[in-house]
Amino acid sequence: MTEQLSSEKQAIILDAARKRFAYYGFSKVTMDEIAADVGMGKASLYYYFPTKESLFHEVIRLEKEQFLNDIRSMIDQKKAPCEMLRQYASKRVEYFRNLANLRALQFQQSAESRASFLELFKTFQQQEVALLQQVLDLGKAAGEFDVEDTRQSAEIIMQMFYGPRAWLLLKRDNRLDDDTYHALEQSAKQIVEVILNGIRKRK
Repeated sequence: MTEQLSSEKQAIILDAARKRFAYYGFSKVTMDEIAADVGMGKASLYYYFPTKESLFHEVIRLEKEQFLNDIRSMIDQKKAPCEMLRQYASKRVEYFRNLANLRALQFQQSAESRASFLELFKTFQQQEVALLQQVLDLGKAAGEFDVEDTRQSAEIIMQMFYGPRAWLLLKRDNRLDDDTYHALEQSAKQIVEVILNGIRKRK
């Protein structure tokens, strides 16, 4: 029972923190405000999360896990592999927007926290590549995709999706407005069609 209550309290804290970070950004949020949001003392909050950075780190980790779970759910539904890739591209833009709303892109980190975040992103990237490879394997097994090395192809597809984000942010002076996200969505759709034209098995 104690463990269950502890987990429930932690979930409440994370939900409140996510809302605060999404609205104000990391630098403008205080632990006092989050503690007040969940109706507990700051000392009790530090029992669950010793620093604001550790709390933010967990919020970002959950955001990533939600994205990965969405992709896993899509794979479990056994949709057509081509449609899976299209949905993956759309989910990726949505995920990037959520990160931007949390101000994760502008997060000022200490050296220790930077190393921790780097490891988090590295693990996430490996998990994402593995899921993409799974989609390609399904397409290959179904006779839809003509792909020799699905792992390598998954990594290349990942690289292709990273490119437009950097390009558009540079072109738009780092403006993250609705027009930028619309451009990202269009770019993601175009990239998927280019990929599908390259890997789809010729009848």
